[in-house]
Amino acid sequence: MNSQVNILMVDDEPANLLALEATLEGLNQNFIRASSGKEALRQLLEKDFAVILLDVQMADMNGIETAVAIRERERSRHIPIIFLTGIGKTEEMIFKGYSAGAVDYLLKPIIPEVLRAKVEVFIELALARQRLQEEIAERTRYAAEISKLNDELASKNIALQERTQSLEETVSELESYSYSISHDMRAPLRAMTGYSEILIEECSEQLTPEHQSFLQKISSGARRLDHLIEDVLSYSRVSRSKFELQQINVDQLIREIVEQYPGMQFPEADMVIQGSLPLVWANEAMLTQCISNLLSNAIKFVRPDLKPRVKMWAENIGADVRIWFEDNGIGIELEDQERIFDIFVKVHSSEVYLGTGIGLSIVRKAVEKMGGKVGLQSEPGRGSKFWLQLRGVEPAE
Repeated sequence: MNSQVNILMVDDEPANLLALEATLEGLNQNFIRASSGKEALRQLLEKDFAVILLDVQMADMNGIETAVAIRERERSRHIPIIFLTGIGKTEEMIFKGYSAGAVDYLLKPIIPEVLRAKVEVFIELALARQRLQEEIAERTRYAAEISKLNDELASKNIALQERTQSLEETVSELESYSYSISHDMRAPLRAMTGYSEILIEECSEQLTPEHQSFLQKISSGARRLDHLIEDVLSYSRVSRSKFELQQINVDQLIREIVEQYPGMQFPEADMVIQGSLPLVWANEAMLTQCISNLLSNAIKFVRPDLKPRVKMWAENIGADVRIWFEDNGIGIELEDQERIFDIFVKVHSSEVYLGTGIGLSIVRKAVEKMGGKVGLQSEPGRGSKFWLQLRGVEPAE
């Protein structure tokens, strides 16, 4: 089976297309560019796509008009569309976009981690669909049953679209703009969870245990991302309000994060937790974002001839807990060790190591909002040791 799917990127600015492809290049998929709505429609006549990233503001034929045209074609009407816009969303824009069939909105500048996570889920869903189709082809005696399943899925898809439309009509009644964003972003995740559970429940006899496991991962990943989006939206308002801290099992959280990313798992990388990591007071979504960013950097900034290795441990600093992340990467020059936490700062060329320069700034901001600190020790050519320091949970007497 082909392990790659097609992703269509539509924008009339060449620089934006290059930036999108650079952000998603690590996913190792087939990226198709279109510089206009008309060109996108021509591509859809020739190819199938797992997801379409569509700029709203384009000359001649804008994103809304292009989405309407896509939905009018039988072959392309069910392809997920994510709108990318550089202007603030209005209720009218949201209504028009979802009426045109979009499943999500992302505001520019795009957060690379969020975009990659969303696109990766759609890729997994498309690959799972391919695996299911191949399984069906091998078992032709179940053709009638599969046809019935497809009819039921189509019916459920129509019902979901009707429910989404009903929700869109209540947007003007929502109490806050942030709640509207949260609901709209989570809708496609609920759809992915629902589709995965339907396939597991109604097609289990035709799926191998491995395929069922893939669908379980899609479902659990969608739920995790749904929860993460909800808390990240709260984080976007953190400068204006306080969020609740809770007791977090860092050991368990790290293992769950590693489980969600194949590139962090053996044999691609070695992740070693030394001893037992204690409980800390933190916000789960914020700490998840911090640890994910640090681990992603640790496996990315490594010489090509080395397998990434990350060693994690904790030490008590008074009432605080300092969690260490030691890698075998390329290291960081002393003069760069403070400024890498500033937003949009990159010390390596994008041609060598992909990145936007916001990951570590998110880490520092999130940790500081949780009442903690962040720092590192590093030497070029000898790896880096990043640390997060948060208030520890006192053991029960």
